[in-house]
Amino acid sequence: MKRTEWIIAISLVVIGLSCLTMSATSMLNPDSIRVYLNTLFQICLWIGIPVAIAAVIYFILKKKGNS
Repeated sequence: MKRTEWIIAISLVVIGLSCLTMSATSMLNPDSIRVYLNTLFQICLWIGIPVAIAAVIYFILKKKGNS
C-alpha cells in the first residue's frame, strides 16, 4: 500500500474509535473528559489484546514455515 492509503486507513480507524468512544461516554457522563479518556483506553485495550495475540501467532507460524 502507498503512504496515502495508509494515512487514509489510519485516519478512518481513529475516526471510528473516536465515534465509538463518544457514544459510550454519552451514556455514562457526558460532562467529563476523564470518562472519555478512560473509555477510549478501555476500547483500545480490548482491541489491542486480540491484535497482539494474532500478531504473535502469525510470526510464530511464519518463523516455523521458513525453517
